[in-house]
Amino acid sequence: MRAALARWRGRAGGGALLAAAGYAIAVWFDFEPRLLPYAVWAVVLLALTYLVVDTVDVDPAHWQQAVRPRSDRVDEATSDLRVLTSHQQADEPSEALADRLVELADGRDPDLAAQVRRELSGVHRIAPADIDRILTRIEEARDRR
Repeated sequence: MRAALARWRGRAGGGALLAAAGYAIAVWFDFEPRLLPYAVWAVVLLALTYLVVDTVDVDPAHWQQAVRPRSDRVDEATSDLRVLTSHQQADEPSEALADRLVELADGRDPDLAAQVRRELSGVHRIAPADIDRILTRIEEARDRR
């Protein structure tokens, strides 16, 4: 902290001496400088100079490797969630939810898939209680294995 403070005191003193010398030279050559605009110009020029000098000594930046995505997709909207949401919000729901439920049941037990297909044939809007009941049966079929 003290080293930085001493460095800035040296810079401020050196800058003030440089600005004073420049002002004296401008007066000596009869450029008729005005003190306040010259002082503002000197402060801005010295600040930019010291900024450039400070950035020259800094090591170049190194990019860090990107953070690897987590393997679980808890925060991500899955296609199943999109199908369910679409079914609930649509005026005329498609057969996508029924097809997905049959596909899930077929992955557990082909006989269960046939039962679910029969239950859902001709049904356009599946009630949330029916969806829950079907999913519970699919999970029970998985637990029996």
